[in-house]
Amino acid sequence: MHEEEAAEKVEKGWIRARAFIEVMAIKEEAAEKALKNHVNKIGKEEGIEIYKKDFDEPEFVENPPTQKASEAYSQIVEIEFVVSSVKNLMTFSMLYGPSSVEVIEPDSLEIKVDELQDMANSAAALIHQYASQGAGGMVTSPD
Repeated sequence: MHEEEAAEKVEKGWIRARAFIEVMAIKEEAAEKALKNHVNKIGKEEGIEIYKKDFDEPEFVENPPTQKASEAYSQIVEIEFVVSSVKNLMTFSMLYGPSSVEVIEPDSLEIKVDELQDMANSAAALIHQYASQGAGGMVTSPD
């Protein structure tokens, strides 16, 4: 897909977005392979089409905050893509862990109640799935 094709999809109601995704691994090759595999998996999702990938060079990191090792390699990719719906954009954000997501266009959207409800239930299901796997407790409201 090219940027011109993405623009045509936006005219048909798709959403154009940009995201940054980072991976960290103990070995440089592992970081590169993991990030490329991650982006390839995103590209296979129905309703998501990537038209630009810009991989930064892996960087050496001393005392990484999320690794048990004293050193690691970090790599970031910037992707630009179109998604067929708000739900697909939210699913991408929940499942693929981007550091940030920027909606490029359109300037505004209309969301039907059933799509909003579906997104809210998908988010709730994901949180409960993490909690049931020991990744955290039940979410409770603040005092």
